[in-house]
Amino acid sequence: MKEDATDRLAGAFGKLIALRFGKTIRELEPDAVVPIPMHVWRRLSRRANPPVSLAATIGRQLGLPVETNLLSWQRDTSAQLGLSQQGRFRNMRDVMRVRPGYRLDAPRLLLVDDILTTGATCSEAARVLKRSGAAEVSVVVVGRTPIV
Repeated sequence: MKEDATDRLAGAFGKLIALRFGKTIRELEPDAVVPIPMHVWRRLSRRANPPVSLAATIGRQLGLPVETNLLSWQRDTSAQLGLSQQGRFRNMRDVMRVRPGYRLDAPRLLLVDDILTTGATCSEAARVLKRSGAAEVSVVVVGRTPIV
């Protein structure tokens, strides 16, 4: 998925998530779907942005608004690959923010990412969203990898 510049695979996974877990997601009553952002340099080098494609497909399938620009990176980070769990959480600390101009009045948000390893990226995004006013943040991912 990270190398598929057409985002077809991410779209297919988004449809599968909506079909399999749509009822559960609707029961969470999310006000919006929010993809994990990707730093601009990483996005340019990969040419694919699976979290955005997943979020767009899930939102479209379930009739939920998608806020692709709500979160942004404040600075680039080193690659997570090879970092310990503590190193990953340290690497993610204070790298995201809610973009200026967005006001969160206690919404319930569905955060979307492609792969979850330690949870450092999703945890940081949820922390930033909650600190900015989100009432609840739930997370959906395509896959969960073991820490190696």
